[in-house]
Amino acid sequence: MTASMSRPHWLVPSLMIGSLICGIAFALGHHFFYASLDSRIVQSSTQQEWNIRIGTGMAFLVKAFLTAAVGFAYTQLLWTTLASRNSTLEGIDAMFGVATNAWDFLSLELWRKGLGLVAVASVLWALPIVAVFTPAALTVQPSSESNKTIHRLHLPTLNFSDPQTFSIWGGDGMAGYEAPSIAVSRLVSSVASQGSIIPMKAPYPNSSFSTSFHAPSLSCRPMGGGPEFHAAFDKLFLNLTEPNFGAGSTEKSFFSFVPQHPLVLRKNETDDWKLRTLLGLQAILDKAGSAMLATVDGLEDPRSPCWFYVGFPIVQGYANRTIQCGLYNSSYDVEWKFSNGQQTTTVRNMTRLNPVSRANADNKLMYYANGTPDVPYVAVMDALGALLMGWIQSSRFGVMWPSRTQILSTVLTQTYEMQHLRHSALKLVPIEPQSPHKTNLTMVEAMEQLVTNISLSLFSVGDFL
Repeated sequence: MTASMSRPHWLVPSLMIGSLICGIAFALGHHFFYASLDSRIVQSSTQQEWNIRIGTGMAFLVKAFLTAAVGFAYTQLLWTTLASRNSTLEGIDAMFGVATNAWDFLSLELWRKGLGLVAVASVLWALPIVAVFTPAALTVQPSSESNKTIHRLHLPTLNFSDPQTFSIWGGDGMAGYEAPSIAVSRLVSSVASQGSIIPMKAPYPNSSFSTSFHAPSLSCRPMGGGPEFHAAFDKLFLNLTEPNFGAGSTEKSFFSFVPQHPLVLRKNETDDWKLRTLLGLQAILDKAGSAMLATVDGLEDPRSPCWFYVGFPIVQGYANRTIQCGLYNSSYDVEWKFSNGQQTTTVRNMTRLNPVSRANADNKLMYYANGTPDVPYVAVMDALGALLMGWIQSSRFGVMWPSRTQILSTVLTQTYEMQHLRHSALKLVPIEPQSPHKTNLTMVEAMEQLVTNISLSLFSVGDFL
């Protein structure tokens, strides 16, 4: 025997062990690949096709390497069996053919002298099952979760840098604020009539994002001022209507007004919100009142917001049936969702920061110096005042005659107070709902919600972004 023949030959063992290791590695890879796809949302049919292709390919490699490893092992075991045992020609044929011909499993000599060959051959015949059942292990089911993909985009935000976008300025833009822009007036009117947020342009038909921004808000409450001021308010109201209010066939059952600037201050008078409130009530109810009334509170006190008043007078009270709403700068934290292009808006948090007055709205240079969005806020309040201020005359037969006010064409008619409007002047009706089934908003809640909806609807106008 030569030296080369006496040395062990490592080629076959290396191929056998290497094939076994590769087969196990691809089997583990196939398992972890399918595990990574578990509960993952498929973005397209093409992605699912490639997942199946990759899984089937890895299963084929598992079968190929394990078949090679078992084949090498069978060959070595076959020669070892033939060298150690005497066999007939028929038995030898069965040992050589059992790996490719299943009928050779019926040879009794094979089972008596080559039981190990039977076991290894059985493994060879079972390996194709790997490639048969593997593709069916990956299935697609309807998911309750939506497909989520993160896109990096510039989120829309309100641009208050140019006040003339939101308002009309006099004197070629240098004489101060005059009125809300046409775009603001149309937006306020649309939101008030629809009672909902006007949707913005969706970045994607199915998408969601969150934004934080500053925008106007309204804070409403019963009219303040104390008993003395309330008495003066009630006296003025009776003088402007008629002394026997509630005894006639028609009465004023609703009024809304904006504080008015005094033309001349009398002795001992102070230009404050109380005086302007009484002047506003007088201006809106005076039969000889002018149509050129201010539609936004002009008190230039930065500590006081722009006020707006709404009243539902009854025989038993006038001042205590009046609410006042003030304009504020607020921070909003809003979540926007779009499902098939339909917008859903959720205000996660809204915090009122500071009152907004007209103190800085009449000076363009001051506007830019302070960097505050007073002008757009005042423009929204101005447009709302022009829409709502006026009064309604009601008869005991349920007929209503509005004068100047357009509140009957707004969503505010759905409030509790407005639904009882026809008889509120002739009958005691509580200003707050007393029914346990509070299905309607009060005017306080509705007014605040209306301005919030207007602020959120600003995102629907491209010029405001």
